[in-house]
Amino acid sequence: MRDIKYSIRFLFLLLIIVGCEDDDEYIAPNTFVDAAFTTTWGTAVVKDLDINNYGSFMDLSNGTTKHEWTIPEGTFFLKGPLPTKADSFESSIIEGAGMVSDERTVHVLFTKGDSLTPIKLHNEYEEYTEFVLPTGWDVETNSSIFDTLRTVQKGAAWVLDYTIMVDVYDTIVADMEIRTLGGNKIDFKTQEVIDVKFGDELIFEDLSRSNNTSRPTTTVWTIHTIEENEEDEENIINVNEEKTIDTLNFNKRIGKFEGRLISKRDRTETVQADEERYDIPVVFNITALDEALEQSGDVFELADNTIEIPLSSKLIALTEDVSTNFMVEVNGVARSVASVAQNPDNLDVLVLTLDTQLEGTDATNTVTVSYDGGSSTLQSVDERVLEAFSSVPVEVYVPIPVNRVGTIQKVTEDDAILVSFDQELDPASITASADATMGFSAMVNGVDAIVSSVEADAVDASTLRIMLGEELYRDDEITISYAGPGDIVSVGAGELVDFGPDAVVANEDNILGEVGMFENAIDTDWMNTGSNGTGAAEIVAAPTPDVVSGVVPSGNVLRLSAPDGNKPNTVTSGTFAFEAGVVYRVKFKRYLGSTTNTAFAKHYFGDQQVNDQWNDVDDELGTWQLVEFTFIAAATSNGTVRIQPVPAGISDVYYDDYTIQVDDNRP
Repeated sequence: MRDIKYSIRFLFLLLIIVGCEDDDEYIAPNTFVDAAFTTTWGTAVVKDLDINNYGSFMDLSNGTTKHEWTIPEGTFFLKGPLPTKADSFESSIIEGAGMVSDERTVHVLFTKGDSLTPIKLHNEYEEYTEFVLPTGWDVETNSSIFDTLRTVQKGAAWVLDYTIMVDVYDTIVADMEIRTLGGNKIDFKTQEVIDVKFGDELIFEDLSRSNNTSRPTTTVWTIHTIEENEEDEENIINVNEEKTIDTLNFNKRIGKFEGRLISKRDRTETVQADEERYDIPVVFNITALDEALEQSGDVFELADNTIEIPLSSKLIALTEDVSTNFMVEVNGVARSVASVAQNPDNLDVLVLTLDTQLEGTDATNTVTVSYDGGSSTLQSVDERVLEAFSSVPVEVYVPIPVNRVGTIQKVTEDDAILVSFDQELDPASITASADATMGFSAMVNGVDAIVSSVEADAVDASTLRIMLGEELYRDDEITISYAGPGDIVSVGAGELVDFGPDAVVANEDNILGEVGMFENAIDTDWMNTGSNGTGAAEIVAAPTPDVVSGVVPSGNVLRLSAPDGNKPNTVTSGTFAFEAGVVYRVKFKRYLGSTTNTAFAKHYFGDQQVNDQWNDVDDELGTWQLVEFTFIAAATSNGTVRIQPVPAGISDVYYDDYTIQVDDNRP
């Protein structure tokens, strides 16, 4: 049974329409006249349905002197009441009803697909009237768009003519076309067989969308084995796409196959789903390539000590051990092959593993690989057997020395020292070593320190995690050195290059993070919550110092300008956690402009104030200096950080690289 969404079809009134007066042109008498109609689709602007379904139309006008519904060819008036479900509504067609009806309500059966099927309403009135009709939806105002239909005077009558366009979806009629890559059409409907070589491509186009108004949404192509029962078919190609044109590659198997097109339309709220199958009336005869399956390209040993042998085509899966059919020789001396496998990412590559691995020194020797051609298992997908080959040179992998890269970092939490390299390290060379610390040495504050352990980092395979035999602090001067030989090597057996002594940099663990770098404009990370008079806060380029020092700002800086009696109040836009009883170390770079004659600035951490004094002998104007102080948090809080210079006097002070960290300096 066909599920008809429009069963009884309650007819929703589009709008209540009121007859209108035009004071300048027409004065309506006291009779009640208005124009209105509704349809199955209610207030929907788009009125669509599928073929052999029906829609209902109701004239709700008052005061008509004549009324007609007119329908086109391919549509029929139906007699109600209508069933909610039916395979066909033809039995409800009103015989001899013609194309015009004066019934106020009509049910119209649509038997012809046409995106512009006109249903015409003709009404005549004794008086002028209007009909306000929704024609769309304004997404910006979230409201309907309206148009006003007005009657036109013709003789003594006021006439309303309006055409309702219905979009009728036709039944899918599947059809297709096959072309070569060069664009030549293949007349598959008049020939029995299309011969293709393994790996050839043909273009398949679904023409169902251009046949009528069925408008399929999905095209399915299958090329399948020829079976007596359809359930036994095996697809060698199965493509499910929204596009109508696909290029199919016949590279899965050889043999004789058939094909099928399925053109589908998805169901919507108003249109039923549809599907049409087309069995392609031709056999696809896929034959093997004419050339031999052979070894092709250079043979390489990789860093993991395997040997890769490229072939001219992809192979089927190996089903037996073929290692005895291969031989690797070094200066004419055979080395047995332990295993032969396929590269899972490149099925046209064989991977050999030797019982005795090649060494980097073998690069100066003559290394070759041969295959005796004695295995039928080694065959291509199109069933060509691999040809024998003899004494093909093997390029031996020479381990690349492993260099230290980047900054050596100390982690605050556990005092681990992280040393990174330019290659991934072989974890087995670390775990199998009797002493992985061999070759490594360290100094802490100028004194030799014990390297207690060296391990592979769990996150980064190119990083070593080194622990020393003592507690470390953030301000310690630590160096790490390496002098081989040692057991640790890269995945490709490369040895570590000697380095050091290289400095270790402790993590800053800056509570402020990037906020302390002052790179973003004011009122982003830092807010100027109020200035007295001409006091100002701004993010600016670092000033050129009057006296150059070893302290250099890293980028933009915060400038706090506080002329006599005026001051800005600069506060972070975010908050930061401080824990009662914890010692915090504050570090920043500071520059005092030459006009500064005040004594200090207030720094607030939550509600706790610490003063930055700059009237000591060491505090100089016109040069960058590094400032540090500590404070103990008096209470646990989640507060802002605030900086405020304090006149009287003039303050012209610059800050950069502002750091707050839990104090981890050596006691």
